[in-house]
Amino acid sequence: MAEGPSSPTEMSEISSSPDDPVIQILLIGRKASGKSSPGNTILGETRFKEYESEVCDGKTQIGEKQVCVIISPDLLDPDLNKEKLEMLKEQLVSGCSAGLSSVLLTVPLEEPVGNEEEILDFIKCLLGPEVQKYIMILFTYGDELEDLEQTTDEHLKQKDRADLQRLLTECGGRFYCFNIKSKSDGQIQGLLQKIEGIMMKNGGKFIMERMKRSNSKFQKNLQLKIQIHQVPERKDQIRLASAGKTGSGIRATGNTIHRKKHI
Repeated sequence: MAEGPSSPTEMSEISSSPDDPVIQILLIGRKASGKSSPGNTILGETRFKEYESEVCDGKTQIGEKQVCVIISPDLLDPDLNKEKLEMLKEQLVSGCSAGLSSVLLTVPLEEPVGNEEEILDFIKCLLGPEVQKYIMILFTYGDELEDLEQTTDEHLKQKDRADLQRLLTECGGRFYCFNIKSKSDGQIQGLLQKIEGIMMKNGGKFIMERMKRSNSKFQKNLQLKIQIHQVPERKDQIRLASAGKTGSGIRATGNTIHRKKHI
């Protein structure tokens, strides 16, 4: 990754051609959400590790398209210190500077929602609110789900999956299901078609534009969010997060956040 700018950069949507020969994908999500498997499947090689601690990227050629994949660690990981978080933010902003075709939030289909809403808030705060139009949920699952379409529909309709329904609504109802055990070209083509549809609807990529905002409310909200998620905690403690004041863009995460061991 190239060295990032000295301060975070706000993003502004600038029209570019939906027929852009380069598709740039950003994969985000919490730990153990399955980010590396889709990234490796798209690239056709084992480029990403299960638990990347840096912002990593890779590229491949699929048909007439060059496909670039960027994977970000969980920026709200409580184990990150301030210096490491700042470095990751710089890497991420630098890596996304050429524009984004889509931001894929990986969510394990059969697991409870964790801190995904907070991750979305953080990404929108870091990259700019217009990136919302390019975010799509990538539901990850394994071979154990046979009738995927029916299973997904059932998951969304279940009363105890209100968290999943809320997350999907926040992402504009955009989602794609990805079998992390399958290497099928069909599911990759299906995903790229979904991404191209997002680009078509929005008139092209989400392009980065550097803006001075050192004293802006945007920057203050980002700093407040960082402070909330950097409170030191022991491994055996329940992670808590406080809601910011009205209009700050920070959510109450509830009393507990689901924590799982690494896959």
